[in-house]
Parts: sequence; structure tokens; C-alpha cells
Amino acid sequence: MNDQASALRQIVKNIKNQRARPLGDGARVVSVASGKGGVGKTSFTVNLAISLVKKGLRVLIMDADFGLANVDVMMGVTPPYNLSHVVRREIELKDAIFEGPGGVRIISGGSGMMELLTLSGDQIPILMEKLRQIDDVADVVLFDTGAGAGPNVVRLIEASEEVVVITTPEPTAIMDAYALIKTVLRHGSEAKVRLVVCRADNTAEAEDTMAKFAAVVRLYLQVEMEELGYVLADPNVPRSVKLQRPFMLSFPKTQAARDIETITWKFMNIQPESASKGFRGFLGNLMNRARKE
Repeated sequence: MNDQASALRQIVKNIKNQRARPLGDGARVVSVASGKGGVGKTSFTVNLAISLVKKGLRVLIMDADFGLANVDVMMGVTPPYNLSHVVRREIELKDAIFEGPGGVRIISGGSGMMELLTLSGDQIPILMEKLRQIDDVADVVLFDTGAGAGPNVVRLIEASEEVVVITTPEPTAIMDAYALIKTVLRHGSEAKVRLVVCRADNTAEAEDTMAKFAAVVRLYLQVEMEELGYVLADPNVPRSVKLQRPFMLSFPKTQAARDIETITWKFMNIQPESASKGFRGFLGNLMNRARKE
């Protein structure tokens, strides 16, 4: 316990000695994905965002679950605009950014990200310049993607520098998470893959699930996947969903909140292999891959 506390104190010290944006000049773009629905992906995204804001980072969630957007529902807010309005040049980007609970900024995706891929040549430079402003207002951009390995989800992950894959210890969730990772890698993605296990009954089950999953990915896909952490089963999580108030705010001293806190420190202490290309880089990747299809 003393060794763990000492390690955490060193992480805190390292972070405090860094800038608010420690990973490059652009925003850190992370897709949060899952092989199937109902594993806690959106809850994880929202509560991680709040925890990061508490540590002094500017965080923007882009709700990119095109079929079933839940970020605004889970946070109890109703943004008046979404990214589609920006793509259609009906509003400015700043008007689509809505500040939610805990100081987290939100952009509801709607179908806006996919509309980007159908723009004509003369429209692209103008819109790209607008969206690049995200690098000026956010240190971390979290994409809450749709569940599964559909083409829209895969495109977003491929364009991101990092992907956090959420699973539970249930066999179906594990198999679907593996299938998602396999699909993304088969498409040539260079995104750094990290794993989070939610709803494990205890620490032993969570750690066992992470270790075995990472071993299978290493053996069959030849990829080293980082084990980012776990969020144990906690009755306050579904309670917070019903309240439409994230548990980092409504139940900040519960097991789930402590687990998110631990993941937050580890997330912030990750040292990148190279400087982040930011949201500008993400947009460039997205457009380049769209041209190849």
C-alpha cells in the first residue's frame, strides 16, 4: 500500500511539473469504443472527462454515436446545436460547444462527422479551418463512438491517435471487443490501443480479465495493448444514470469514482512516443482515409 501511495504521489508531482497540455501542441484525440452496447462506454467517457477537468485540463466530448447519442442524456443537458449545424455553415463552432456539468464541454455529433466526408472540394478548406479551432479550446478530445465495428466507428478510430476499448468480464463483451480491435488493426490503424474493464465483481476478476485479454491480443494480433484500468461494479453507477448526473459529481466517494480517479492519473501520466498532431491531425487522417475508400 505504501509503495502504491508513493507511486501515485510521484505521478501527481510529474503532472504538476508539466504544462496543462503535456502531450504536444495539439489536443489529445481519444476514441472511446466498445465491441457491444451496454458495457458502460458512455458513462466511462463522461466521468473520465469530469475527472480530467478536476485536474485542470480542458476537455471536450464529441458525441459520435450517430445512431444513439447518449452523452447529453447522461449529463442531463440539451445542447441546442450539433456538429451538423457547423458543417452546414449555419453556426460558428463556438456556438456548437455546450458546457455541461463539471465544466466539461460537449459537442453533439449528430451526423456531422460523416457529412464532412461528402463535402465538395471548395467547402473543405473553410470547414477544416473552423474545426481546427478545437485545438485552441481543448487539451483532450474524447470521442464517444457507437458500439460495435461499423464503418463509421472504424473510421473514427483509425483517424485517432488513441483508442480506449471498454469491455466487461462477460464472454460476449470480450469477444466483441476483440473483434473490434482486430477489425481496426486490419484496416491499418496506428492508434494506440488501451483497455478498460467495467462492471467486474472484484479486483481479481478485473485484473484477470485485463491480463488474459492483453495476452490474446499480443499472441494473435501481435499488438501490445496497455491495460489502462478498471471500474468495479457499483450500484451508484446506474443510480447516477437515472439521476442524469454523472457519479463523479453525484457520488464522488464511491468505488466507481475512486476507480475513475486511478485511471485518470494513469491516463495523464502516459508519455507519448511523439508529439500529438492534435485535432488538426485527426481531421487530416479522417479526410485522407475517406479519399482512399
